[in-house]
Amino acid sequence: MMGKLMDPDQWRKARFAGTPPAMSTIRKWCREGVLPAKKIGGAWFIDLDAEKLMTGNELADSVLKEMETR
Repeated sequence: MMGKLMDPDQWRKARFAGTPPAMSTIRKWCREGVLPAKKIGGAWFIDLDAEKLMTGNELADSVLKEMETR
């Protein structure tokens, strides 16, 4: 189930004060699953509702993600 989606460029500007990470870094985080993102028609979108559920702990987040897919 998809939540509210946000363009990665808007997301990085909203989340980082000063100079945000490069778009290539954001896309890498999307590909690697660091960010809860969906690729739609060749473009990435950040799932804001899924982001709210992230704990910041990689192990806990991976367990929660696994439970979500069951």
